[in-house]
Amino acid sequence: MMFNWMIIKRSSVQHKMLISFLALVVLPLGVFSYFSLTITRNTIEEQAGAAKLKSLGLISQKLGIMASDLNAISNIYFSNEELRSLLKSPSGNQAYQERLQQQFLTKLIVTYRYAYTWLEYYTSIFGFNGVELHTFYNGPKFGIGALRNYPWFQEVEKQNGGIVWESNPSTYLTPTLNEEHYVSAIRLLKDFENNSTLGLLMINVGESFLYKQYAAAATADEQMLIFDNNGIVISAADKKRLGDSIRSTSYFAQFAGAEGHFNVKIDGKPVLVTYHKVESTDWTIVSYTPLDTLLQNLNKSKWLTLIVLAALLVLSVLVSYVIASRLSVPIRRLYTSMKRVEMGDLSERSDIQNKDEIGELAFKFNRMVGRIEELRDRVIVEQDLKRKMELQNLQSQINTHFLYNTLASIRSMLITDSVDKVDHVIVSLVKLLRKTLSDESEYITIAEELDNLHNYVNIQLARQYDKLQVHFKVDEQIGSYRTLKLLLQPIVENAIFHGIEPMTGSGEIRIAGWLENDEILLRISDNGVGIAELEDDKDGDSFTENILASASGMGLRNVQSRLKTHFGERFGLEVEYSNEQGTSILLRWPVFIRVEELKQH
Repeated sequence: MMFNWMIIKRSSVQHKMLISFLALVVLPLGVFSYFSLTITRNTIEEQAGAAKLKSLGLISQKLGIMASDLNAISNIYFSNEELRSLLKSPSGNQAYQERLQQQFLTKLIVTYRYAYTWLEYYTSIFGFNGVELHTFYNGPKFGIGALRNYPWFQEVEKQNGGIVWESNPSTYLTPTLNEEHYVSAIRLLKDFENNSTLGLLMINVGESFLYKQYAAAATADEQMLIFDNNGIVISAADKKRLGDSIRSTSYFAQFAGAEGHFNVKIDGKPVLVTYHKVESTDWTIVSYTPLDTLLQNLNKSKWLTLIVLAALLVLSVLVSYVIASRLSVPIRRLYTSMKRVEMGDLSERSDIQNKDEIGELAFKFNRMVGRIEELRDRVIVEQDLKRKMELQNLQSQINTHFLYNTLASIRSMLITDSVDKVDHVIVSLVKLLRKTLSDESEYITIAEELDNLHNYVNIQLARQYDKLQVHFKVDEQIGSYRTLKLLLQPIVENAIFHGIEPMTGSGEIRIAGWLENDEILLRISDNGVGIAELEDDKDGDSFTENILASASGMGLRNVQSRLKTHFGERFGLEVEYSNEQGTSILLRWPVFIRVEELKQH
């Protein structure tokens, strides 16, 4: 009872409506038939067998539709160009394969699964290049090599692209379905250009889904099961029978032909056995009905009762199906729209125009999605304004105090230094002001940012005389990549004013940059006085977090905020050490040339 309730609870709205309508009809019809059945024993057996055959025929047809839909799904995968490209990708290019796998999972596997909403299946794809994909499963991989030793693998190779149906082909697939018993439609994936084999496709259906296809057709005293062409039980109401062999029974030879029924004795009780074969899968669905149940409370009036009962049932099914379909179609359309919005498509709008509650719900849904889209656009605009204000704030660092000190230094140099040296400082100041105060994009090349830093350093060297030395060791190959404007100057400025100037004697700043694992790393180190040692943080914060939280970390906080805002939480700066021998700051950001590439990180 609890299991049947769970099946109804998980079914679609249309199925629930259909079941509800049928329940309202079946109960009075059952009472009517109880008082009307008067048919003879032989007639009852014949009619019961015919009725069971019809019921099993419908179930067989439904299983055939399932097999046909799974075959259609396999054909989609078989002919998919993206899948072939993924399976043909070099086995050593792990990052490329993982990116293609993620795209394929998002665009195809899940999409195909929801294209056949009535099916419950799980896809497994194994490539000879090491690619392995499973629907809704991302656990440890076991590879196609683990499947080669199974006897069915040779049969799949023999079919050369044709489908082979196999029950419980491998225990390795159990975690991908969360079921111990299942059936699989298996075929090879081929390259159309040279007919080479690329991999293996397995579309797996759990026993629970097979059971749903006939569970509602079984009566309380009736047992139903399905066995494959080897006689192995692949689905049964009695789960203890799963995996048993029917071949060992005394009546197995009577399962001849496409359909039929016969009487046998099981555990000393007469039982009507009805069977019907599913041609597309070579399965056989069997119903065991105790004859005592069929003969109870029956009389000769069953002829009329059966006719009336059949007519009313057919009419009820038709009426219930039409009503349930009309009510559930708008709900399914609205559900589809919601799934698209869930996947990120905020341009989706429902076209339901009903004048009932569903239409009102669709109207509210459209208005809600429109509001979300407006809020998203507003957030984008506000973030853009925030970044521009941050850049303007950094530009304001070239303030009057800085200009006054620089110009005063130039005036002093006019008396003590050569014209070329004074000219060099003036040119550096002009370049720095032009680049810093311009309204160009906040993304510039690393070479341009280093050029700005050189100009700033030239000015500071003129002011500091022999107290400051700055050394650059930056890999030339990273110069064409991009970074944020005014990213390095605040760090160097901190090193000069807080590290070098307070110390006695000359100081040294080293600037190194290189490429590592598709990331740009740049280290700015000085041998100044360092940052005062902070007490241990009771909350367990890192040394970098403590430095950023301190008063001396204001400039660093600004740089950290810009790095994380533009590139993500993975990137930023790290204070590697700060002591009496100086401070070292390591900056990290992704490699990119075009701004659009940042969306991939």
